[in-house]
Amino acid sequence: MTDEKFTAVYLMVRHDELRPEDHGSYEKPLADQKEACLAYIRENLAPEEQEALSFYTSRSQLFMDIDRKKVKRLVVYELDRLASNRQELEGILFECRSAGVPVLAVR
Repeated sequence: MTDEKFTAVYLMVRHDELRPEDHGSYEKPLADQKEACLAYIRENLAPEEQEALSFYTSRSQLFMDIDRKKVKRLVVYELDRLASNRQELEGILFECRSAGVPVLAVR
């Protein structure tokens, strides 16, 4: 039986991080974050671990899939992308550890 779990990549850009050249669009910052996460995956995971990827911009959808035990690991650009404050982040990291989902951060 094959392992059907995948690597989840969570992408999130805050409104105040948008630059004037982004013209209010999240497209380029999200694409930049996605590329940085993909480069991290290529550099740090074995080739067979790089195949099954799923990208999220919805935190609730991500955690639904973690609860459903579909996620093998979570890759984020920065840990603080997962939460709005330190206390919330600690809770999220605890939930991921409890679910056996390691969290890997690019930065």
